[in-house]
Amino acid sequence: MFYGGGALSLVLGVLGSILSVAAAVVGFVVLAALVVLLVRFLWFGTRAAQLYLLKNGDSATFTWPVPPVGGPADAPDAPPTADGEPRAPRKPKAPPAA
Repeated sequence: MFYGGGALSLVLGVLGSILSVAAAVVGFVVLAALVVLLVRFLWFGTRAAQLYLLKNGDSATFTWPVPPVGGPADAPDAPPTADGEPRAPRKPKAPPAA
């Protein structure tokens, strides 16, 4: 009737298929839950960050920094260096007397 087996191979095949489908459903549920948690984190975390910045005085909207206008010739000169010899290092303090 069944090639290569009997009723036991049929029962084990059906049980294996059922377990495979159940494992696929569990995997899909876990994956869907992770996606929902990620979207929730990004949605509410971004909103919370905007409210925090708004409350503490910083701008809640992002703006790109504006580059200075002009070429390298218009760049300010290097800051002046300190004239003279560098200061001598400090002497270590004496350890407290015991």
